Amino acid sequence: MTEIDSNAARHLLSRRAYEEDRPGPRGWTRRTFLQAIGAGVFGGAAMGSIGSNWFGGEIPEAWAGTPIGAHDGILVLITMYGGNDGLNTLVPYGNGLYYSSRPNIAIAPAQVLKIDDQVGFHPELGYLKSLWDAGQVAAVQGVGYPNPDLSHFSSMATWMIGKFAGPSAPTGWLGRWLDGQPGATAELAGASIDTSVPLHMVGAVRRAVAISEYGDMFGTGTEGQDVRMYDGIRAMAGASAGRGQWHDMYAATMRRQLDLAADVAPVFATDLPGGELTRKLTVAARLINANIGMRVIDVGLGGFDHHENEQGSHPALMRDLNAALQSFYSTLHPEHQTRVTLMTASEFGRTPFSNDSGGTDHGTAAPLFVIGTNVRGGLYGAPPSLAALDEDDRLVFTTDFRDVYGTVLDGWLGGAAGSVLGGGYHNLGFLPVGPGDAPVGNPTPIVVVPVASRESGFVPINPVRIFDTRDGTGGHSGALTAGETWTFSFKDKFDVPSDAVAAAFNLTSVDATAPTFITVWPTGEQRPTTANLNPVPGLAVPNLVVARTGTDFSINLYNLAGGVHLVGDLVGYFRTQSDRGLVPLTPARLLDTRDDTGGFSTPIGPGQSIDLTVNGRGGVPDDATAVALNITVTQPTAASFLTVWPTGDPMPLAASINMVDGQTVSNLVIARVGTDGKISVFNKFGTSHVVVDVLAGFVNGAPGRYVALTPSRLLDTRDGTGAPKAPVGQTPLTVALTGKNGVPPTGVSAVLLNVTAVRPSASTFITVYPTGGAPPLAANLTAVAGQVVPNMVIARVGGDGAVAMYNNTGLVDVVADVQGYFTS
Repeated sequence: MTEIDSNAARHLLSRRAYEEDRPGPRGWTRRTFLQAIGAGVFGGAAMGSIGSNWFGGEIPEAWAGTPIGAHDGILVLITMYGGNDGLNTLVPYGNGLYYSSRPNIAIAPAQVLKIDDQVGFHPELGYLKSLWDAGQVAAVQGVGYPNPDLSHFSSMATWMIGKFAGPSAPTGWLGRWLDGQPGATAELAGASIDTSVPLHMVGAVRRAVAISEYGDMFGTGTEGQDVRMYDGIRAMAGASAGRGQWHDMYAATMRRQLDLAADVAPVFATDLPGGELTRKLTVAARLINANIGMRVIDVGLGGFDHHENEQGSHPALMRDLNAALQSFYSTLHPEHQTRVTLMTASEFGRTPFSNDSGGTDHGTAAPLFVIGTNVRGGLYGAPPSLAALDEDDRLVFTTDFRDVYGTVLDGWLGGAAGSVLGGGYHNLGFLPVGPGDAPVGNPTPIVVVPVASRESGFVPINPVRIFDTRDGTGGHSGALTAGETWTFSFKDKFDVPSDAVAAAFNLTSVDATAPTFITVWPTGEQRPTTANLNPVPGLAVPNLVVARTGTDFSINLYNLAGGVHLVGDLVGYFRTQSDRGLVPLTPARLLDTRDDTGGFSTPIGPGQSIDLTVNGRGGVPDDATAVALNITVTQPTAASFLTVWPTGDPMPLAASINMVDGQTVSNLVIARVGTDGKISVFNKFGTSHVVVDVLAGFVNGAPGRYVALTPSRLLDTRDGTGAPKAPVGQTPLTVALTGKNGVPPTGVSAVLLNVTAVRPSASTFITVYPTGGAPPLAANLTAVAGQVVPNMVIARVGGDGAVAMYNNTGLVDVVADVQGYFTS
C-alpha cells in the first residue's frame, strides 16, 4: 500500500461541513439542517414549501446557543498535522545523544529556552516559556501508544478515535463526549475552525459544527442585497404563512441560522492577525468570549512532515504556534481565564536521527502541552530514552496519549472518560482544580510524577545483594542520616535490561537510631507521601519493594529521622518484553512447622535448610516459574535471617527475612521456582518456626501483566482516607481498589499494596483476601501490640473490584499505599 501524505490523511479523516450520514429521509436534526443551509446546499434563500419526503413526518426541535455554566470547562485542541518533531520542540539539550543523532538540525544549547538543566523550549516559543514560568504549562513527555503505526492515516485515526478497546466505530473521542451531553446544550457545544470537521469531533449521534476561519458562513454578509434577503427571511419566519408545517419549520430554521450568524459575526467584525494558527486561535478566543455554548473548539495546522530542510520550515511553525497562543490570551476575556484549557497533539513525533537532507522520518513518541490558568505546570511523564530505542531505532513511548485524554475529560470536561475511552486510564494530575475554581498557587513549575509504567512481565532471578550501607556495597558507606535522600542506579548493573520498568528487591533496615520511615520512588520525580519501610531501634525490619525506575534507571531512598542502615537484595524485575504474568490466588497455607502443614513439624535449626514443594499446591499452577509467598517467622531463639532461593541452585548471599530473638515478623517474598517445583528455605542462627502462605504464581503467557504506579495512599483509618475514621476490629473492612489511585475500573486481577498495621491494641495478624468469601487460613502481616509494621501484599480483587481486610485480635489502624496493579 502506498503511504499517503499528511494532508491527504487529514482530508480522509474529516467530513465536509454539510456532509451527513443519512440512513433515510428521517433523522434530520436542527444542527444538520442548519449546517446544510449555512453551507449553501439548499441555495441559501430557497423559498417555497419543502416536501416531507426530505425529512419524514417529524419536525425536530431546534436548539439555541446557550451560555455555559460558571463551572463548565472549555477545551481548545490544537492539532499539529504531519508529525511534529518533539525533540526540536521540547529540546533535550542536556543529552549529548541529541546532538550526535541529528547534528545538522539540532538546536544549539545557547539558543534553547531552558526550563531546567536537561530540557528547554524551541527558541521561537518565548511566549510559551513565559506561561511555563507562570506555572501554567504541563509538558507531558514521551506521549505515544503501544505498537505504533508510522502511517499518517493510521496514526491520525488512532489519536482521533482515542479508544483503548471496543468496537472500532468511526467516531472520535470528543465526538463521543458530545454524544453524552444534554440535548439542550450539545448542538453548539463543539466547533471546528475549518471548512470540515475532523474525526475526533464526530460522534455517533452528534458532531461539531464547522466555522470557517474567514467567517464566510451564510448570514454574515453585509452588502445591501444580503441584508434585504435576511430581512425577508426573518419576516417570513415571523408568523405562520399558512403553507404547512414544513414551510414554517424551514423558515424558523433559516431564522435560527441567521441568529447563529449574528452570534458569530462579532468574531469577524475586526481584522484577524496573519498566520494560519494565529488566525484560528484568535477566532476561537472570540467565540469563547461570545459565550454561545461552545465547550470544545478544534483548530489544526498542517506542514509538520519534515523529511527535508526542517530548519527551513519548522521554526516558522513554532513561531506561528507562539504567536497564536499570545493572540489567544490577549483576545480572551478575563472572566473566561479559569474556564479554558488548551492542549496540543500530533499523530506522531520524528525519528531521533536526522537524514542527509536535513530532515527526519516518521517517529513515535513526542511531547504535548496542556496550557491554562488552572493547569498545574511542570514536567509529566518520563522523557523517552535516546539510548534505548526500539527495533526500528525510534523512541519508546512512556506516556499513553489516552491517559492525557482521560485526565482532560474527567478533570476539565465533566467526566465520562471511562466510557469515552473504552477502558481505564491513569490520571496524570495536571488539573488539580476544576473549571471556574480559583487556581492552585503555583508560581514555579514543578516536576510531577509520571503515573504509570508500560505493562510488563516478571523475570525472577536468584537473589543477589545490590547494596549494604554497612560495608559500602552499592556505593553508600554509612547509615542514611535524618532527611537524607540517596540515589541508587540499576544502570548497567545486575543484568537488568534497559526495558525493565520496575525492580523487585527485599529492603531491610538495620541499626536504626530512632523510629523512622523509608520512602522509595523513581528518581527525577516528587517524593510521594507514602512509606515502604518503618524501621525501629533494636529490630531488623524487612519489606519487599517493587520500585519503578526513573531518571538514569535510578531510584531514590529517603530516611525521615535518625540514622539507619539499609540492605537491598534483588529478587527480579519487570520488563516489557517478558510474557510471564501473574496468576493471583486466594491466600493458602503451604507450610507451618508448628503443626506439620507442608510435611515439617519442627523448627528449622541453625544452618539448616528445607525444600518446600510449591507448584501444584494452594492453587499454584504446575508450570509456575515463580511464586509470591508471605513468609512468617515466629518463636526464633536467636537473631537470624532466612534465605529463600530456587531448589537446586547455589544458596545466594541474600536475606529474605530478618528477625531477633522472640520476634514474630512477616515478609512478602517473590521466589523463582527450582527443581521439582520447589523452593529452599535456610535459617542462619538458632531455631525458628516458619509459616508460608502463597498469594500468587507467575506463569509464561498468563494475562496478569504488571503496571507500576506512582505510590499513593489509598487507605488510612487514622484520618478517614478510604474508609471510616476508626480502628479495625474483627469485622472485615471492605476496601475498593479498582477505579482508585490510578487503578483502572476494569481489567484488573490484583493490586500491589503496601499495608501497614499501626499500633494494634493486642498482638494480631491481618489477612487481605478477595471480597465475597470468608477469611482464609493465612496472614499477610503480623504485629505486636504497639508496633508499626508494614508488609507488601499482592491482593487479588473480588468480583466487585475490592478486597477485605481481616484483623484477628483487638483494634488496629490500617494504612495501605497502592504500588501498582496486574491486568486480567
